[in-house]
Amino acid sequence: MWRLTDFIINLLRWPTALILIVFTPALAMSYRHFNFYTLNFLALGCGVFFFCFSAMASGYNIRHAMQIIAHELTHSLFAILTLHKVSNIRLNPDESGGSMMLKGKGNWLITLSPYFFPLPAFVYMLIMPFFVSELEGMPKFICYAVLGYFLAYYWSTVLSQVHKEQTDIIREGYLFSAIIIVSLNLFVTGAIFAYCSKSWSGIATYCRLILKLTTEYIEQTVLLF
Repeated sequence: MWRLTDFIINLLRWPTALILIVFTPALAMSYRHFNFYTLNFLALGCGVFFFCFSAMASGYNIRHAMQIIAHELTHSLFAILTLHKVSNIRLNPDESGGSMMLKGKGNWLITLSPYFFPLPAFVYMLIMPFFVSELEGMPKFICYAVLGYFLAYYWSTVLSQVHKEQTDIIREGYLFSAIIIVSLNLFVTGAIFAYCSKSWSGIATYCRLILKLTTEYIEQTVLLF
């Protein structure tokens, strides 16, 4: 079954990239529609600040090792979602990187997933609604600050792992990787902002906004010609 899944995903490689290029202007413009002057966003910003402070104070080796583990777990998640069997996850003894073994060659979603999918933040977002709705004041503020911490952790991981020697990016090609990573990170960050505004319903509203902005952008482009 994984062979068929890989064939379809890899067949949709460049069509997906082209679609994302079309959506990218709307993704960039969508940030103007957020009201950042709220208590939730203040908490999110405090969480980002706390991560930056703790990252400077903590040891690099521990932080780097956790980033590698999150990286390989994200590879593994997308491997499982695309019907692959994961046989082994390993962290190099010198903490220079890690590896994940799966059955088959895989696909570009598996390869690039750690660079556009914030696994720790996503897991936290899944469980957060079960308790944050009952909280007020400082406890609720702390919950959104934790989300900010995970957002900063994710961006720290991406910025440290995206470089020209990165084997995943070399494997998928610089151009394709750049399109996928830039556009999907615009979406992911916007989705987290939307979640900060109105939880999961905020993300649904955000997706509708992206479609609306894209439609308007295409109509304006067509009128120019």
